[in-house]
Formats: sequence, structure tokens, C-alpha cells
Amino acid sequence: MTALRRLDSRLVFFVLIALFVLVIVVYPLVQVLLRSLLAEGDWSLRNYEAVFGRPRNYVALWNSVWVSLAATALATVIGTLAAFVVQRTDVPFKTVLRFVLILPFAIPPLFAAMGWVQLAGPVGLLTQAWKSLTGAATAPWTIYGAGGIIFVLGITKYPFVFITVAGALQRMDASLEEAARTAGAGTGRIMRDITLPLVRPAILGGALLAFVSCIDNFGIPAVLGLRVQFQVLTTRIYEALTIPDLPLATAMSMLLVVLAGVAVWLLGKFEGRSGEHAIIGGKSIRPHIIKLRAARPWVALALFALTILIVVLPVFALLVTAIQPYYGAPLNLETITTRNFEAVLNSSAAQRGIRNSLTLAPIAATILVIVTALLAYLNVKAKVRGAKLLDGIGMMPFALPGSVIGVGMILAWSNPPIGPTLYGTLWILLVAYLMRYMAYGLRSCRASLMQIHDSLEEAASTSGASRLRTMRDITLPLMRPGMIAAWVLIFMSAYHELTVSALIWSARNETVGVWIFVMQDSGFPGRASALAIAILPIILVMFMITQWLSADRSAI
Repeated sequence: MTALRRLDSRLVFFVLIALFVLVIVVYPLVQVLLRSLLAEGDWSLRNYEAVFGRPRNYVALWNSVWVSLAATALATVIGTLAAFVVQRTDVPFKTVLRFVLILPFAIPPLFAAMGWVQLAGPVGLLTQAWKSLTGAATAPWTIYGAGGIIFVLGITKYPFVFITVAGALQRMDASLEEAARTAGAGTGRIMRDITLPLVRPAILGGALLAFVSCIDNFGIPAVLGLRVQFQVLTTRIYEALTIPDLPLATAMSMLLVVLAGVAVWLLGKFEGRSGEHAIIGGKSIRPHIIKLRAARPWVALALFALTILIVVLPVFALLVTAIQPYYGAPLNLETITTRNFEAVLNSSAAQRGIRNSLTLAPIAATILVIVTALLAYLNVKAKVRGAKLLDGIGMMPFALPGSVIGVGMILAWSNPPIGPTLYGTLWILLVAYLMRYMAYGLRSCRASLMQIHDSLEEAASTSGASRLRTMRDITLPLMRPGMIAAWVLIFMSAYHELTVSALIWSARNETVGVWIFVMQDSGFPGRASALAIAILPIILVMFMITQWLSADRSAI
């Protein structure tokens, strides 16, 4: 008993989390790596030689990097500005704005791209309206190619930044800004010199997630790029998988792992130079609300116009597709039909897919929030040796294409050396979600912890509180906004996950994402769009719950 009491709880947590990371992340990644080194049953580097020996792969790699950087810049600007306006100003209709700003997570990227094709494609709704108004033969824009990919990626990935930055702004100690205001500094200077530097870890964390998600994305580049022969690395990997050439595909996917590793390393170096910005102290944490005065209605109007453009219009395009008897049919009262909704909602398979998704998504979100919060604590506060390495390993799977993660699951769990065979069961999907979305929890929880000043835990320790009690009563409550943000990110992403699930699902173990994919791939875009529209209420209800849980009661 005495030996157990003396056992450092941090070591116990570290060992358990290390085992979790090894089983969930490292083991499947090793399987993917080994397959990339196998050529016709022999150990060889021929797969990598094939990757680097083809110029089109270099072009695809460069396209992946610069397109993802541009899309991340767009997502960071939109997410940061939107979070600041909603969280730190007296802009009206905040609840509504929060709802519409989070909606991109409810739309699978593939269908966001489809929505924009129907809006701005050659025969899209906006294109037809432009032609009617101007008499022009063509529209002055094209949704296909690099520009369209950057635009759609940016407006679908900004919630990473919005949720992370909003959580940081919500818990910021207003005394720092009040001190500058008392000294005569204006609002602009306070934002530039105090607010933005203090929330920089959250901005960088959200931007990192957006960047890696852009590199990982397949659906948007496939829909908007392949038609004009604009390829990125994920579409090249998809081509290799369709041949099929699995070793070559996994070899190319390792390039994405390298890119993600470089991104994580650069972020760590930058944060190390800038220091840990603690913005939650022991005093009042009530944020200062900026009065917009005469600009208030105009700011609200501008933000609503932005959300209509990037959120409402794609959803409207999906709805138009869902109520049309066939794709591209004229939209009028005579052609409107509910047959697509009736077909999918009366399907026992689709109902089963919805139930499976409602089972897997919350379980994955809950497990990952607990694990990543503990890992972030060991890394940021306890500074346990090896925790930083585990954090970096946990970020790696996010860089892999979903198809390669699916292959890793098949290789790892079809006939594992220890434990049950998960392939062919619902639980292999859960393991895949745990692997794929660990980065969401890591970045959000880590950003929250970096804002908590060490003096709070030191005060608890001085008062005689144990490490476990300090974590339970001080650290975890202050991390709550970041943990809730992570739960939202993971749930929404896992609920409509498509690429991984499409590879490893089995009979009676389908998910809602699988059925959206199956119907679209089978030539039923109306039914696919109807199911995508049908799952939106579930996302909205979950968002209402999380908003209530994360509400700052002190602000009431």
C-alpha cells in the first residue's frame, strides 16, 4: 500500500497513454510503412524510387503544399476575425452566428465541393443568374482548378480556427487589456500588442489543424481539380489505389506524414521562441466586450453576408439537389419532389447507418478528449519526459489520407498477433476514428493549457493539495472550454466521416458517411444530398448542447 501511494500518478498516466498511442497510432502506421517498403514480396525501396522518379508526383506534391498554405491563410483570417467579432464585441444575434459559423462541419467536404459546382459551375445557379443579368455567354469565374480548390478548402476548414480561437478569447483575463486601456492605449493597439499575441497559440493550433486537413483532403481536389488535370498528392494516391498499387500509394502517403511532421516541428519551434502565453490567472477572467456603436449593424450585416456566402449557399445547393427529380433539372414548383428524402429515410440500411454513426461518434469523442487532455497536461504542465514525443506521434495520422488510414486498419486488425480480430466488426471503425481524430483533441487541449498560469497550480500545491486533486479542481475546470471545443470537433467530424469508413465498413456496420458515398457513387446524387441535409438537425442539436455546456455562467 505504501509503495502504491508513493507511485507518481503522472507516471501511471504516461504509461497508460503511451500504450494507447502505441496500439491506436503506431501499430497501424508501422503496418503502412512496412507495406511501402515491400515490392513484389521483397524488401525494397523501389516504391519510393517510383514516387521520386515521376515528375507528375513532384508537381502534385508542390500543388498540395502551396494550395494548402493559401487555403489555410484564408481559413485563418476568416476563423480569427469571426471568433473575435462573435466573442469579444457586442454584435447582435451571437447565438445564430455561432450556429451558422459551425455548419461547415456538418457538410462532408465532398458534398461541399458538389454544392459549389452546382452554384458556380458552368450550369450552376449563380452562373445562370449572372448570364441572365448580364447577357454574357460565360461567367467571369471558374470553380474548377486551383482557385476553386483554395476557396472551398478555406471556407470549409475555417471552423478549426474559429472554435479554437473563440475558446481562448472566452477565457482571457480582461485585466491585461484593462491595464493597457488605463495607460491610454486604443482598441487597435490593444488588439495588436496584447490580444493577438496572447491568443497566438490558439490561432497557430487552429491553423495547424486547418493546414494538415487541407493537405489530407481528397474530395474537394478530386471534384474541382481532376476535371482540369490539376492534381494534388491525395488524388495521385487515389489513382495508385485504383490501379491497384497499394505499396506505391502507401509510399506516396508517407510524404504527407513528412509534411505534417515538419508543420508540427515548426509550430513547436515558433511557440518555444514566443514563450507560453498564460492568459488565465487567478483574478477575474470576464472578457472585455468592445462596443461597436454606430458600426454595430454594419458589422452584423457584413458577418451575416459572409456566412450566407460560405455556409448557407452550399447548403441551399444541396437542398436544391435533394428536391430535384434528377440532377440539373429546372427548379420550379412542378419539379420539386420529396422522393429523395422518402427513399433514404425509409431505407433500413440508411437508418442503421445513422444509428451506427450516433454510437461511434460520441464514444470516439469522449475517449479522445480524456486521453488528449491528460497527454496535454503531461506535456505542457507536468513536462514528463517523452510526453512531447507522444504528442507529436498523435498528430501524425491527421496527415495521412483517409484511404491509407483505412488500409492501415485492415493490415493491423485483420489478423493481429495479439487480441481479437476487429476487421469485419463495428469496432474497427471506432479504432480508425480514434487514430484519425486524435490531433483535434491534442491541439485544442494544449492551447487551453498554455493559457493557464502555473501560479494557480502552485497555490494549490502550497495549500497541501495533491497532484490529482489539483488537476481535478483547478486544471481540468479551466480546460473545460478547450475540451468541449475538442469534443465538438471530433464528434462532428466522426459523425459524417467518409473516406476511412468507405474502405473498412462491413455488412450491417455501415455509417451515415458510407451511405452518402454509396448513393453518390451509384449515381443517386439527389438521395445522397437528401441524406446529407437530413443529418444537419443532429449536428445542430449537438451544437446547442455544447454551447450550453460551455456558456460562461459568470457572464450572465
